[in-house]
Amino acid sequence: MEKINVAVSEFALPVPRRGSIDSNTGLGRNTPQIGIEIHQRIQAQRALESSVYEAEVGISREFAAEEYNFNLQGRMDGLYRGETPRIEEIKSTFNIHDLQRNLVAMGSDHPYVLQIKTYGYLYWLENNVQPALNLHLVSTRNGETLDHEVSLDLLDVETWFQLRLQELVEEVRLDEKRVQRRKKAAKAMAFPFAEPRSGQIELIQTIEDGMKDNQPMLLQAPTGLGKTIGVLYPTLKESLARGQKVIYVTPKNSQHAVAEDAIDRLQEAGVNLKSLTVTAKSKICLKNEAFCNPDYCEYAKDHYTKVAEHKIAEQLAKKRSLTQKTFTKIAEEFKVCPFEIQFDAARDADTVICDYNYVFAPRSALGSVASAGWAQTGKPNLVIDEAHNLPARAIDYYSPALSVFTLDKMREDTVKLRPRFRKKVLHLIDDCIDVVKKCRNKDQTKSHQIEPPFELFLEMDFELKAFLSTYLASDIEIQPKDVVMRLAFYWAEFTNALEYVQLGAGHSQFFTSFSLNPDTVKITCCDASEMLKDTYSNYEQVVGFSATLKPFEFYSRLAGMRSAKLKTAEFTSPFPKTNRKVLVIPQISSKFSDREKSYPRIAEAVEKITALKRGNYIVFCPSFEFMFRVMNEFKIHDGWQVLKQERSMKRNEIDHVLELLKDAHEARILFAVQGGVFSEGVDYPGHMVIGAFVVGPPLPHFDLEREKMREYYEEHYSSGFDYAYTYPAMAKAVQAAGRVIRSETDQGIIILMDNRFIQPSYAKSMPQDWFQDDPREMVSQSILKDIADFWSNLSP
Repeated sequence: MEKINVAVSEFALPVPRRGSIDSNTGLGRNTPQIGIEIHQRIQAQRALESSVYEAEVGISREFAAEEYNFNLQGRMDGLYRGETPRIEEIKSTFNIHDLQRNLVAMGSDHPYVLQIKTYGYLYWLENNVQPALNLHLVSTRNGETLDHEVSLDLLDVETWFQLRLQELVEEVRLDEKRVQRRKKAAKAMAFPFAEPRSGQIELIQTIEDGMKDNQPMLLQAPTGLGKTIGVLYPTLKESLARGQKVIYVTPKNSQHAVAEDAIDRLQEAGVNLKSLTVTAKSKICLKNEAFCNPDYCEYAKDHYTKVAEHKIAEQLAKKRSLTQKTFTKIAEEFKVCPFEIQFDAARDADTVICDYNYVFAPRSALGSVASAGWAQTGKPNLVIDEAHNLPARAIDYYSPALSVFTLDKMREDTVKLRPRFRKKVLHLIDDCIDVVKKCRNKDQTKSHQIEPPFELFLEMDFELKAFLSTYLASDIEIQPKDVVMRLAFYWAEFTNALEYVQLGAGHSQFFTSFSLNPDTVKITCCDASEMLKDTYSNYEQVVGFSATLKPFEFYSRLAGMRSAKLKTAEFTSPFPKTNRKVLVIPQISSKFSDREKSYPRIAEAVEKITALKRGNYIVFCPSFEFMFRVMNEFKIHDGWQVLKQERSMKRNEIDHVLELLKDAHEARILFAVQGGVFSEGVDYPGHMVIGAFVVGPPLPHFDLEREKMREYYEEHYSSGFDYAYTYPAMAKAVQAAGRVIRSETDQGIIILMDNRFIQPSYAKSMPQDWFQDDPREMVSQSILKDIADFWSNLSP
């Protein structure tokens, strides 16, 4: 009889599922995993108060059902072993009164109730003594507590147990079919190209070797190598062979297409694959505001009940194409949440393509999907595309700010509210602004560090949430960008991050600051590596790749992948080196003190070099202000056109510029910024761009926030300036330079304009095929002649 381990938390679900999408139902995929320190504090207090109290008591028992043996196991938060034993589970949430109302409303169908009943039933089976049961509710806002007693009706529990075990039997059988399909696909999977590119074979072999030794990997490979399929093919094949899936994450939704194309090619080659691309909640939601609350949204109300009644998961499992259109159609027909049912479908998908948010953000939505499945071996594989973005992106998750300017601007939108709400919202905005201003140290006239203002912000958060509940319960029709919801969410994002600051109290990982003009309070996370490290435990193999991952030490540490087992490798461009010329002009400096004299020199260099060959070029500057100053000095050639990046460009405006560059018969110079919309995640194949000027590494501003980060990195990694300034800047510079050569037929020049590019600390970030031994090799004694010779020596 096959033995299957089942955690009590996975087992404790109503049969069939019932309830709405709400943080207090215990059914949501992103139910906050918070309050660890609250649990520990209460457990320590209980142990001091009672000699018969014991914390974290393990309990397990095996149950036979059909051909399976389910080993049910868990850990009780607390057990009083007196004459009348009592089991206690601690549940923390922001508003314990809302949770208690939900517990009463759902009764025995609430997972928290079922969880403690399961513990009580297991205890009774083991000891033949019926224990008392108590849910101890604790507010994360103010520490307030409530006790919710749960009665244990053994006959009712046994009836539910049998239903749940039979449900598990059916789930396991479905899972076994899924596993067999995946294993069959793995055996039949062949590389979708008859002749792999140079370097692809080495990339695939490196990954296969790393997976055999269960090594996490960071791999640097240039664009044009075919690295997406080169990474996805071996990771997917290994995962499918275990009956598992691959989770493929990108920093931007716009980058999903590359992974989707790789899957299409595998499917065209005959591989039986089901793929799902997760559509963002804001794009797939059928309401004006993407807010999952049963009082506001009919699709959230009774969502789990309707999904079970209409067997929606089974319907989705039969569909090969899992598109936004599919989910929207089902959502409209059965009045269920289209965003949420994507994750029901994800169980059956072999690849799930999504944004970083769904894996790495706090309370991410994919946690339960990653662990789903009974018959598979191990866990899914995780592929991280453009992995150089991960450290900064993760830091941003935990670094929100509240600005008086932003709050003040919300007043304008209150005119759309009904009078009875408008007055209250204006009052709430005033209170929010007052709370922010109270954070300032009065004797300070510039940005300064402050103590995290926990109580003030949590109290205000409670007021906003209470008003939001009243607002949603009214007959108001919520319009897009509703000011009440914006205000509540804006504030909640900050208070949610305060929770992590509280957990890290006494550590320099977080600090809070106040800046003036406008008054702003900000939490800054210097290092999110510990939070990222926790995420990786949900995955079997982790492979991060990018064209910009050097130095590996920097990215591995801040991405939480630093370990003795980490495998790193760099792959060089497979294209002829004769097609590319990389040069440095060290006589130019983009340092702040040198900028005034550098603007005309940069403009002159661009004028002379572009005059050598007609075509499209991009000048990547370190900032918009810098870019405008260079443009003011620039003299355009006759018959050429100048284009520029604007500070806030809409998608159609970006596409218009790209369309203009596709005309190889014209000659244009695009002025843009490093790290912007034209420097990352954009392809310029063929003659679309034949040259890139990268003006200086775009070092972050020297301000309080960045300097505090530098201090942190110096203390923890002994590389303060490089970690805070050099490496983040060089990632943008190298990405910008990489826009030129995108295929084996591309030809072009890369001109690095700044003397820092030849310094060792900056050169560490450069691809190894830019120079052989020393970055000074890229310095020309006669740059115009060298570039002219390069163009003349190229085959037409």
